[in-house]
Amino acid sequence: MLNKNLIGRCGLYCGTCRIYRAYMDSEKLQKEFAKEFKCSPEEVFCEGCQKLDDRGWDKEKYWGSNCKIVKCLNKKRLDFCYECNEYDTCKKFDKFHSICLKIGINLRDNLVMIKNGNIDEWMELEIERWKCPNCGKPISVDLKNCHWCGNKLRD
Repeated sequence: MLNKNLIGRCGLYCGTCRIYRAYMDSEKLQKEFAKEFKCSPEEVFCEGCQKLDDRGWDKEKYWGSNCKIVKCLNKKRLDFCYECNEYDTCKKFDKFHSICLKIGINLRDNLVMIKNGNIDEWMELEIERWKCPNCGKPISVDLKNCHWCGNKLRD
């Protein structure tokens, strides 16, 4: 069964986020990220964009409920970026979209699939795309090695 909480409101598949992967998969990753972000390992927590709550996040200004895009959508009472009348000219979205394009993620294409109701198809594609080619387990987009088997993912 597909976890609909992983449908990013900006078009990102949350299942590839390193915060989500650390929380779901690896106490070691949680500790590494906590050290990097100067917070407790318990604050390296997320269950996906569709299930944000107020736990943690007070020391981290980018994740979860403190994500600039999430704050903007909540303020406007929207579920997804494509619903906004400023979507085509939004600087916040464009900046993040540009970053994602550099690593092969097209948020606009993803949002088209979500908007058109192809959520299951999109999620299945993303789940398959973000698996370690060696062990087949889910991976984070920004890790160089699989946190499960150590397989090199990219340079």
